[in-house]
Amino acid sequence: MTDAEGTAAVQQQIEASGQAQVTQVAGDYEEHHHQYVRGWQYLRSASVDDGELDLAEHAFVDPPGPQGSGQVAQAVSMLSRPYGKSNVLVLCGEAGTGRRTAALHALRKAGVPRKQISWLVLDWDQPRTEQIPHTEGRAFVLDLTDYRDLSEDFYTGLADYQKQAQAADAVLVILADPNGWNPRTLATVPTVHLARPSAALVAEAHLRHLAVGRVDWLTHDPLNDLLAPEAPASDGARLARLIAEAKDDDQSAVGKQFTDWQKHLETWFEEHSAPGDLQERALLIAAALLDGAPAAVVLGAADQLFTQVGGELPCGGALSGRDLDKRLAAIGASYRDDEGISLEEKQRGLSEAALKYVWRQRPQLRPVLLEWASQISAPNKIAVRHLQRIADCLVPLALLPGGSTVLSVARRWIETDRVAHRQLAIHILETMALHPVAGVAVRKQLYDWAQQKTTSEQLIAAVAAVCAGELGQRYPRVALTRLRLLASRDDDQARDTVADAVRTLVSTPEQRVLVLSEIVEWAESSDSTIRKAGAGTFLALTDITSDILLPLPANQECTGEAVGAPDVLAGQLFVRGWRAALQEPTAAQAAYRHLAAWLDSPKLQDDQVLPLAAQVLRGYLGQEGPSGLLVGSPDSSELGRARRAQLFAQLISEVASPASPSAMARSGGDGAAVTA
Repeated sequence: MTDAEGTAAVQQQIEASGQAQVTQVAGDYEEHHHQYVRGWQYLRSASVDDGELDLAEHAFVDPPGPQGSGQVAQAVSMLSRPYGKSNVLVLCGEAGTGRRTAALHALRKAGVPRKQISWLVLDWDQPRTEQIPHTEGRAFVLDLTDYRDLSEDFYTGLADYQKQAQAADAVLVILADPNGWNPRTLATVPTVHLARPSAALVAEAHLRHLAVGRVDWLTHDPLNDLLAPEAPASDGARLARLIAEAKDDDQSAVGKQFTDWQKHLETWFEEHSAPGDLQERALLIAAALLDGAPAAVVLGAADQLFTQVGGELPCGGALSGRDLDKRLAAIGASYRDDEGISLEEKQRGLSEAALKYVWRQRPQLRPVLLEWASQISAPNKIAVRHLQRIADCLVPLALLPGGSTVLSVARRWIETDRVAHRQLAIHILETMALHPVAGVAVRKQLYDWAQQKTTSEQLIAAVAAVCAGELGQRYPRVALTRLRLLASRDDDQARDTVADAVRTLVSTPEQRVLVLSEIVEWAESSDSTIRKAGAGTFLALTDITSDILLPLPANQECTGEAVGAPDVLAGQLFVRGWRAALQEPTAAQAAYRHLAAWLDSPKLQDDQVLPLAAQVLRGYLGQEGPSGLLVGSPDSSELGRARRAQLFAQLISEVASPASPSAMARSGGDGAAVTA
């Protein structure tokens, strides 16, 4: 088999044992050159949970081969051998083969320190090798299992990345699905094909680490036959976790939770099928949706659901019917005076399981449940303070058969005139967009809505609101891509919603330079539509009347590449943004107005605004726009007139002395003024 470092082929002998398969794809490929990507565009990384690392180190199951060597042992060898070490490795396996744990185990066995291992946050719409970091001494795990159609550019780009990773002694482990990883002759990447380990062995290994005193639970009824021979490794890990976390020795409860309470719910609904039991069914559903909410909230929501399906509350209102403790005992819920009603306290996992059970068993009830959830969470309604809980409960339903109803109803709610519907729908969209399973598809849906010409104004506003929220904090690049599409639309409302969303994103100090950098890139684009959108969005951020204004550098020239402290970066980006806006015909006049407002504003110090304005106007002196700006207007403030005089004197001095050190530095050393 062959391996490659850069473009040079290295002959290697690799042996696979047991069910492990080690393949490497090689062949001639065209030299691939990638465009420079700004540093902030590299994917961000997230630290690995200590508990997950502990399990990978001390409870890993590697199916042995005939010679006793496991398949992941092959990966360890590739990552740690003194000669021909692999800096990029693919772990390829179907769902349930334990790819994440295998990656962590291999890296730790290869000697990578725990603190140097990170997950990569997939803040992109399509994988691009240019965005994968190669920080010195670090190891990154990139999960591509949700991407079934990787581009040729990604595969060929791995050659460049391998060189960079080798030079920096960085390591990248890619997790892939067999149906999605197909480099053909485009790349030479060592690949280990993982076999599914025994779920029973995984459960035993995890329990020996988490709760060694309960290992025998796996061999006794009712838990001994829960793991089928072909069960995924994740099932074994989940069962071990449930056993370890059990509060007492109730093995039966663990079995019920592991099976999603299926038998329990079947029996319960069968025993409560009489007309007189409908109120208790409504109470179970309300308690599941609002687990932990105050009793008055849960009972009120249950009554509303009961009447919504055609039930009639008995005469006497709250005085009628059975006492609260009897009703709660019927559904298996707990309640204390100082706490809310909870199904989870005694029966963990029952609330989500009950909602899923009803969703599957009663398809005709799905729209009723969604409408009811919307009504009880409306402003001034009984469950208005539990909006996020409701959204969190509805997201798992979207993953079930008929789950598309959730997304379609959310869209319909957004396009109604009811504030409550829109508010809940936006919460649902945001929660779904961040979901580890549904997130990719929902983020794609947001992209399509932003791009489609027929998208309604209400839906445009909703997409912008989602992008400005948690989605924009966790996946800023994904959010900004959708905001750019909205900003490229012709209608004013779309631009206004984008401006509001971007102002919200830049209000986070950690992201303001990143967001501004992306917007300036739009404004400098060769595409006229993107350039117009970027210039308009940039000017929204320069509005001096806005509550959000990025910090600018003091006593520093805003020249050169964007490297340095955040405030200096912001100043440099403002110069680039304004100069780009001045070159965009649709934005030039507004750009001059905004710059004039900065000169007139007491919010900014002289050493902030004057160097920046000089950089923006340098090379424009003598043109109509700059001349009008420097002359000012009758409305110009006294401060603004004084600043204009200083600015004019500086620019004239530079023109008169083109060989001055500062002018030469700004022009690259030849004394020529920088032009637009």
